Amino acid sequence: MKRTFWIFALLALLALLVSACAAPVAPAADGGAAAEGEAAAASGEPVTLTILTHWGEESLATPMQAKLDAYMAANPNVTIEYQAVTFDQLLTKITTARAAGASPDIIHFYNLWMPDFVEGGMLAEPPADLLAEIQANYSEGTIGAVSYGGQVWGVPTELNTYQLIYNKQMLADAGVTPPTTLAELKEAACALKVVGDDGTVQRAGLVLLTGWDSGVVHPYVSLLWSAGGEYLAEDLSVAEFNSAEGAEVAQAYVDMVNEQCVDPALGAMTNFAEGKGAMMIVANFFRSTLQTSMEGGYENVGVAPIPTSNDGQSTTVQYNWLWGVDAASPNQAEAWKFIQWMNSPAAEGEASPMGDYLTSALGAIPSRLSDQEALADRLSDEFMTAFVGSASTARPEPVLRGGQEIKTALQQGIEATWYGQKDVATALADAETEANRILSENQ
Repeated sequence: MKRTFWIFALLALLALLVSACAAPVAPAADGGAAAEGEAAAASGEPVTLTILTHWGEESLATPMQAKLDAYMAANPNVTIEYQAVTFDQLLTKITTARAAGASPDIIHFYNLWMPDFVEGGMLAEPPADLLAEIQANYSEGTIGAVSYGGQVWGVPTELNTYQLIYNKQMLADAGVTPPTTLAELKEAACALKVVGDDGTVQRAGLVLLTGWDSGVVHPYVSLLWSAGGEYLAEDLSVAEFNSAEGAEVAQAYVDMVNEQCVDPALGAMTNFAEGKGAMMIVANFFRSTLQTSMEGGYENVGVAPIPTSNDGQSTTVQYNWLWGVDAASPNQAEAWKFIQWMNSPAAEGEASPMGDYLTSALGAIPSRLSDQEALADRLSDEFMTAFVGSASTARPEPVLRGGQEIKTALQQGIEATWYGQKDVATALADAETEANRILSENQ
């Protein structure tokens, strides 16, 4: 919690730091640094753009560099410096770089962080022609996911949903069918567990994603919504996860832990791919790992909807990522030019460079509708078809100020029940109190 508090303390100070460490975004007549950068781009003078993402692994960085090289070849006055950190370091990198006056020109970021970035004065508004392009080529839900305060703040790249994935061979060997209800999920997890002679779990029936806020909260909220419960009130004024439905889902997890059907010690996504887990609720970005390292091969992965309870409808969390430009960048015109190129069709009827990257390197679903059409062949295998289809029943993760802090509070509460530190009623009540404090302070 100390690390999370420190990060958001920085965000709270950013509005004050902007005037001290950021060049003003001014028209050419004012002589601002942004205007100077725009003039340099227009005249073809050398421009250096820095880009920050969390795609640093070789399998992701190499194909991304190829896209950047193609852009630089077509725009010889532009040099692009690519920076990448791991996902768990991305928010820290963005905020500390901004506080130090060394922000990248372009950042690729999780939309839940957007409200705090906007309130901190960190993001530049996209130009009018790009906004029109976004309105014409993305779904209403996706546009809403990258909007705050009635303003679109960047170009959507990928959308992610959660589904229940399972090891086909393990379920077949155990005579288990993919569960459709929460009760069946518990039953299947217990039927699929393997416990060694020493009493330790060798194979979890359901893999829990420990130590990661989204990995804990997104599956929980998907099950909560599928049980007819709510995460936050419709007007985002109060938390509503401390309910009968919320307790039911949380208790189901605890029961599975107590019966060794799940084991927090097997809490990494790779445990599923390595055959140490039979089922897992995860987002579609995991596809690239499954394609290269799934025990029994990628074709051994099955996908099923989020299990329901209380006559609820299967519902999944949807979250998005977007490209944005730092408000302090002196190269905003060139930065938006690159982003527009990256997310526009390479030719009529073809995919954008971003769409090609997402579906080849990452195994993600492109947000741009024309990319989904142009790359339909890459989205047509059993795994991707299920995830693409789930978008029709998905609900967007609420995007609001303090959203990351609320998620962290709920993550800590849920994990406390897994490790026997709190009972379900206490954990949810404590998380609700903290969430409501955060909501009240940000209204």
